[in-house]
Amino acid sequence: MGILSPAANLPDETVAMQALKALLVREQACLASGDTDACAALLEDKAALVAALAAMANERHGRLATAGFPANEQGMQHWLRHSPDSTVEEWKLLMAATREAHELNRVNGVLLAGLSARNRQALSALGANAEGTGLYGPAGQADYAVPRPARAAG
Repeated sequence: MGILSPAANLPDETVAMQALKALLVREQACLASGDTDACAALLEDKAALVAALAAMANERHGRLATAGFPANEQGMQHWLRHSPDSTVEEWKLLMAATREAHELNRVNGVLLAGLSARNRQALSALGANAEGTGLYGPAGQADYAVPRPARAAG
């Protein structure tokens, strides 16, 4: 049995990365609309895709090491210098999809940070109300009374 090429799974990696990109686009729409329930529903699929991509990359790195190259992306670049053009093109497709997914993920992080900031502001406002600075008293009734200093009886 011969040694499998480090490029053996590049088409599968590219398909998985394209699927991750599509999921990140859906996640971005959820984040932009503030639909956190829809975003949460995507988490399991996102984790599964990321795990599959990591496993495929680890397998590729192992094949590179077996072939005598460093088990990393630089090793892949070196290995590709001695590979057919079709393999180089498949690698370029994977790297382009990876860059696009990385950018989508970055934008989603910005959107998520914005949602988080709004939630903190809302919680802060609720906390201020709980401290008695809001419109409602402890019994849940409107509290329009202005607090007065206590007077000593005497």
